[in-house]
Amino acid sequence: MFTGELAESRQTEVVIRDIDERAMELLIDFAYTSQITVEEGNVQTLLPAACLLQLAEIQEACCEFLKRQLDPSNCLGIRAFADTHSCRELLRIADKFTQHNFQEVMESEEFMLLPANQLIDIISSDELNVRSEEQVFNAVMAWVKYSIQERRPQLPQVLQHVRLPLLSPKFLVGTVGSDPLIKSDEECRDLVDEAKNYLLLPQERPLMQGPRTRPRKPIRCGEVLFAAHLIITWNCEKHIKKL
Repeated sequence: MFTGELAESRQTEVVIRDIDERAMELLIDFAYTSQITVEEGNVQTLLPAACLLQLAEIQEACCEFLKRQLDPSNCLGIRAFADTHSCRELLRIADKFTQHNFQEVMESEEFMLLPANQLIDIISSDELNVRSEEQVFNAVMAWVKYSIQERRPQLPQVLQHVRLPLLSPKFLVGTVGSDPLIKSDEECRDLVDEAKNYLLLPQERPLMQGPRTRPRKPIRCGEVLFAAHLIITWNCEKHIKKL
């Protein structure tokens, strides 16, 4: 900006937009001292600023800090934040954490506030860690009913990523098929009928294979334990600082 042919190189005063004032101050200090403290109160302003100014070291430090903060109550927010700022490794870790801890994540406020496309990204994963497909269906219905007027039209789009053929016949007929939201939508009823055919006609199943009939395979524990270890380490560090 200042040494090339850009207009800023000939100006005595340059206005830099879209960067938090405090974050800019910390980054300038870092340029002179090679030291910076990344903490809960500044990480969300530091990371965008570091991305804009192409300070790779700070980006990495912010992402490493956020990995240590991963929790079922905030992993979706961190996941979205990483996606917005193209932090691929952080996005991957947050994604894995979300999938492994889906049973806790689905009960969080962040889950209820997800846009439909992000919900679909999560529930369509083969690596979703659930005891049964019933949990996925219940999570989807809870999400729809959280803002029913707005989300009711999106139900068919979301429901097609629930693997209804993997449900028990009792749950499919007694719970899914009898739900008023399902019964009132033709596309949803078609998905239920597809699942019923799959369960009632075992001899035809080889011809009915697809994404909705594929069993889920939860992710390996190793990477999730890595994230959990980071959380424990950070908590210990905070405790030591307090002491």
